[in-house]
Amino acid sequence: MFSSLRQLRRGKCLVIAVAMALTGCMPPAAIQFDGPYAAAPAHPADYWHGREATSGAQQIGIPSRTPEENPVDTTLTYDLPALVDLALHANPETRASWEEAKAAAAKLERNRSAWYPTLTAMAFGQYFNTSFPIPGGALVSDGHAAFGSLELAWTLFDFGRREALVDAGAQRLMAANFSFNRKHQEIAYRVASSFFAYQAMLSKVTAAQRTLESANAGTASVQAKFGQGLATRPSLLLAVQERAKASYDLQDARGSVIQARAELAANLGISPSYSLQLIDLDKLPLPAGLVQSAEKIVDQALEQRPDLMARLAELRAREAEVKKARAEFWPKFSLGGNIGNQYWGNVHTTPPGNESYSASNLVGTAMLTMEWVLFDGFERSNAVHEAEARKKASGAELETLRLDIMREIWKAYADTKTALEKREFALALLKAAEESYAATQESYAHGFSTVIELLSAHKDLARARYTEIDSRATLLRSAAALVYASGGLGRGSLNTDGEAFGSGLP
Repeated sequence: MFSSLRQLRRGKCLVIAVAMALTGCMPPAAIQFDGPYAAAPAHPADYWHGREATSGAQQIGIPSRTPEENPVDTTLTYDLPALVDLALHANPETRASWEEAKAAAAKLERNRSAWYPTLTAMAFGQYFNTSFPIPGGALVSDGHAAFGSLELAWTLFDFGRREALVDAGAQRLMAANFSFNRKHQEIAYRVASSFFAYQAMLSKVTAAQRTLESANAGTASVQAKFGQGLATRPSLLLAVQERAKASYDLQDARGSVIQARAELAANLGISPSYSLQLIDLDKLPLPAGLVQSAEKIVDQALEQRPDLMARLAELRAREAEVKKARAEFWPKFSLGGNIGNQYWGNVHTTPPGNESYSASNLVGTAMLTMEWVLFDGFERSNAVHEAEARKKASGAELETLRLDIMREIWKAYADTKTALEKREFALALLKAAEESYAATQESYAHGFSTVIELLSAHKDLARARYTEIDSRATLLRSAAALVYASGGLGRGSLNTDGEAFGSGLP
């Protein structure tokens, strides 16, 4: 018994020594992803930086705190960067994308666990009563028994199955991180667009109020002349009609402000009941011009668009899945073993006599196994075909996205170029309309112009004001769309001093 115990101890030491040696010889691909959670974004409002996350130089833990319940500061005058920052903290879409990145990190950690052995503890106890027939009667034994053991299972070599699985998980973590970054850019773009639309509607309310004041002044002037017999009743009615039209436009603009405010609040991720203090549209600097050509912007977008990088990472993950499917044709070598203690206690036998006994034995095994599926009904062949088809589909989707990016940039580039030109004409139109209305009003006061000419000049001035506001908002939205299409719109690309996109475009 003691000799067998010594042999079992030698076997146990041998298993441990082999395990330590194999741990030191694990492939680099299996141990290079030491911190998948550190490779995920650190916070829903923080932009993910691939170089810092993958270099391992800076390990950033993921905080467990929840976002602020009320991130709105009612005493702050929000500019565009502050609004984007608010949206990144308050909008639930950022948290959903963040959790997806964390889930991808957890899945990568699960895939890495395949490189390590599994150690299982087992224990059971029983009471037994057995009867075995013998000549002249039966041999009866009863008592209780217990068994406890530790079982080791370790896959030593599998021809690249685990390595491909870890590579696929790492690529999907990268894809989730890039998607997280694109979600940041998407929210920033939506906030910018709705912010410009809201500010444009506020400017239209101001313009409508000025138009109504001019209409009131014009009506009062016509009414004074009508009282003096210098104007006809149809002229007075036309002036009253123009005033009513200006009042209607003012109420319509106020209604549109409420809708634009609700849209902005939805993109921010807050309730529309919050009253935010925002900077005026007139204080937003406009882009000075297009600095780069469309071809250059396309080249930059194909290098930095996070969604394109995410699609490329998915393609690489599909390639890793093809490698894993092909590796299934090869065998697997595994190390297994167990060590435990088997115990019998208070065992009685009848006959002979009523004596009882107990025993305790140390048992164990160690084995090296090879598992090789020789035929499986062509399941592995079809798995390879499926993985290759998915890889080709992912490549086609990558090419489709690349073409879509080019189309988006060319369209946004043309819209921005057109908006820059229309802006100049809108300013010239407003200046001419203001001078024309002032001259017509003075001419009407001296009796050289008719009320029809005065009302026509008033309408032209009102349209010129709206045109100038629309041209400013359209230019800002077009610039935001171009930056978003190029993959460069985010909180980091917005200046903190209130500038929207700087003095120029990419």
